[in-house]
Amino acid sequence: MTQYSTSGCIVMVAAVPGQRHVEVRLAGDLDRDAEPALSDAIAQVAALSPDSVSVDLAEVAFAGSALPNFLARLVGVVPQVLAVRVCRPRLMHRSVLDASGMAQILMISSPSVRAHASL
Repeated sequence: MTQYSTSGCIVMVAAVPGQRHVEVRLAGDLDRDAEPALSDAIAQVAALSPDSVSVDLAEVAFAGSALPNFLARLVGVVPQVLAVRVCRPRLMHRSVLDASGMAQILMISSPSVRAHASL
């Protein structure tokens, strides 16, 4: 597992052993200050060349435009758009994803569904 952080934001990236799946766990505030950590995480995901990615939002306290921007960039490094799954979004996260149009192109799990336990 690799961890990236900035003031107020932590991003953890982990490859699932034996699979071409990567899990990304976000925590804290996803605002403009989070951009360096988010960019580093995208580079790590791209280097792992996964077939699918899960993004866990359960620990995200604030999600501004950095969230849909991050997810759009993440979709660009995964072979299939529907291979990016957003896990455990709260109402605030859903609102941001709906307003940005990202909810229409991503698989979004219900808030009660936990991302893979390996993180």
